[in-house]
Amino acid sequence: MNKSQERYQNMFSLFRTLRLEGTLTQSELKDRLHLQASTISYLVNDLKREGLLQLSSLENSAAKGKVGKPGQYLEIANEHSYFLGLYLEETFIDLHVIGLADQEVHFQHIPLENPTPQELIQKVVSLIDHFTTVYENIKGVGLAVKSVVDKDGNLSSFKRTINDREVPRIWKVEGFTASIRAAFPNLEIVVENDANCAAVYCQTASKQETASSMVFIINQKPFGIGSGIIIDGKLFKGCNGASGEIFFSDRTIQNLVEQNSLHQDPVQLIRLLAESILKALYLIDPQFVTLTGGLLSDLSSQSIASIKAVFKDAPYPIEVISQEHLSLPAKGAVLLVADTYISTVLSGIERR
Repeated sequence: MNKSQERYQNMFSLFRTLRLEGTLTQSELKDRLHLQASTISYLVNDLKREGLLQLSSLENSAAKGKVGKPGQYLEIANEHSYFLGLYLEETFIDLHVIGLADQEVHFQHIPLENPTPQELIQKVVSLIDHFTTVYENIKGVGLAVKSVVDKDGNLSSFKRTINDREVPRIWKVEGFTASIRAAFPNLEIVVENDANCAAVYCQTASKQETASSMVFIINQKPFGIGSGIIIDGKLFKGCNGASGEIFFSDRTIQNLVEQNSLHQDPVQLIRLLAESILKALYLIDPQFVTLTGGLLSDLSSQSIASIKAVFKDAPYPIEVISQEHLSLPAKGAVLLVADTYISTVLSGIERR
């Protein structure tokens, strides 16, 4: 690795560490990144000049006496740039505006009425156009979609069908990503499967960057289940973007869930899905597992404990994230697009 590449990697690591931790002193950054104090000082000064870092009002008495600038916290400048995060479901779009420091500044839940593929593209373009006018410093858009996103950015889902004059056919949106990018050539655009995005967010939040993990998104109305897979810290998509899709040999399980969704609680529905989830877990053998999605919104602590008990014999720590409109997919999509944007910015910074 040459000096220029090394400097870029150090800046990127410093940025991601601060985004994750919120605030740290130069001394703490030196310890976290295992770099010399002078190197940290150069990096911090360069990032400050670009407006990416700023001093926090917090004080750190524990940092006194250490190398660096004791007592001064540094933080990412959240308002330096904003990003749109959209979670596209069959019946709604959850829209977030999130700053560079991963701090949310706006949220909106937008109902959908089963749009056609072309109507979906038009709706997304309209939303991006509106919010980039409201927030002029939006630099990128991350879209998390409940479907497979192939290597060309097309969307498809065998779990959805379109009824036309002939026979039901698989729901597809050809050219989705290309259409969004063509409409907004000056923005960074990332389109990814919703479970993959949630996996990225959970991996970041866990602070276990090199771990292997799985996230299962389970939605109830309409029913759907899929997983995002991280292997050795990297998102695994497979050859066509369909890795992590949960396969049922027939509609028995899906029918049971759909028919009983109004009469059974989430714990009972998880029991119906447990075998499929366990098969996926043993295949990948991850270090930690997260269950989330609409089915698990607003659960009581008792229900969460009961769900964990379903998997008590599995050798994996399982976390259940239950909070309405948490929108892990949208927030994961923002992390992906923010990393793409900041990578470009850091590559252009010259040392002074």
